[in-house]
Amino acid sequence: MNQFTDIDHKNLDPVRQQFAWEALAAHFDDRSPEELTSSQRQFPHHTRPELQQTLSRLLTPFAPRLLGLNQVHERFPLTISSLFVQSTGPMSTTVSLAPVKYRDVDVGEETPVAVLDNGLWLITDGELRAAVLFEQHMEGMNTSIASVEIVSLPNARGLAFGSEVYAGLEQAIRESRLYRGKVLSLEVTEDYSGQPRSIVVHRLPAVERQDVILSPQTMELLDRNIFEFARTREGLKILRQSLQKGVLLYGPPGTGKTHTIKYLASNLPAHTTLLISANQVGQLDNYMLLARLLQPSMVVIEDVDLIGRHRTEMRGPKEESLLNRLLNEMDGLHQDAEILFVLTTNRPEEIEEALAARPGRVDQAIEIPAPDADCRARLLRLYGSRMSIPADVAAFAVERTEGVSAAFIKELVRRLAQQSIARKAQGEVSMEDAENALQDMLVRSGYLSQALLGGAPAREKPQVRIVGDQCF
Repeated sequence: MNQFTDIDHKNLDPVRQQFAWEALAAHFDDRSPEELTSSQRQFPHHTRPELQQTLSRLLTPFAPRLLGLNQVHERFPLTISSLFVQSTGPMSTTVSLAPVKYRDVDVGEETPVAVLDNGLWLITDGELRAAVLFEQHMEGMNTSIASVEIVSLPNARGLAFGSEVYAGLEQAIRESRLYRGKVLSLEVTEDYSGQPRSIVVHRLPAVERQDVILSPQTMELLDRNIFEFARTREGLKILRQSLQKGVLLYGPPGTGKTHTIKYLASNLPAHTTLLISANQVGQLDNYMLLARLLQPSMVVIEDVDLIGRHRTEMRGPKEESLLNRLLNEMDGLHQDAEILFVLTTNRPEEIEEALAARPGRVDQAIEIPAPDADCRARLLRLYGSRMSIPADVAAFAVERTEGVSAAFIKELVRRLAQQSIARKAQGEVSMEDAENALQDMLVRSGYLSQALLGGAPAREKPQVRIVGDQCF
């Protein structure tokens, strides 16, 4: 006997339906689940906006009925089979109907995309009788998954409908237009698992070429190894040359490596930039999936020495596997991948030789040194563009700041502005302002403050050998 025959679902007003099984039973004319055919696809959680938009586009012509579902436990996936369940009592797993619930997802546009928490579309069109379930749930410790399940009558029209929907979803994911060409990173939960939850879109300020204060030689290296390389990829492809490249930016802290990356991200046409911080290297696999999906892409790994140091200094097999994964990605295993790796480090001497020297991993190392006299003068003009700094004051500041970082010059200009305001001469910098500021920063502050400001050479670090949990 059919489990639904004791209730007349055909006469049940859809408005009065309380449970998902009631809506499905009425929709499929009291057919039991075993009389239907079902298929399911899973997708990365960050693709929900594309999935949502594509489902809406594909299903709207059928004028479907859209239902919200009460998903009590986000760690338990919703399936069509679970929606058919009827049970009562305090441990009931019956899924009730609920208002359709949307969440705004930032995709880097002026307005966010409204994405369903979950939804059940009921579709009737001639011989087609189908239901489409869109849901999200947690897998493992903290990994989010989105899934689409389609159930229909086992006829040719139902099978063709499922194939068409899945084909449309897969094409949308491959094109991934919502995130392409933007600056992205993966959001990480605060618990110990560190698993990514969704994509974060960064709105970095545009950095023009004139705002990058580097020597002509350094700018020429950036142009040839990054911008020219990107422009000539089509020709390289015809000549069957690798389309991926590794560039290492190295230099003392505060010299402008991060600023240079912002410049690259602002000016590489049609490239998606993925920012990987030091505490996210464990998510390298997830980032590389994104990099391939959204190519041409630029993968930025800052402080690469934290995972690329000598194997003898590693504390366990996990760090070893991270390094191997990075080396494999950079070793030309996927020659046709249009991926540009940009790595940064303050300590190039600590990077493993295989990472720093072998072709196919790092193809060009570009030093971002402390600014020379010309660059320091240009930095003063850049940071003090709304201030009046006399020529003799600027020359004095340039002479006294040999070997300091760009960050030091930026802080110096701020202190000059502060002192001019305190004298009630806002923006009018005097020689006394410069003398006082430099005395504080270079003489009175002590070594630690100088180092924090980028005004002192780094001390040699003591050698520490770690065996197990013991330091020697």
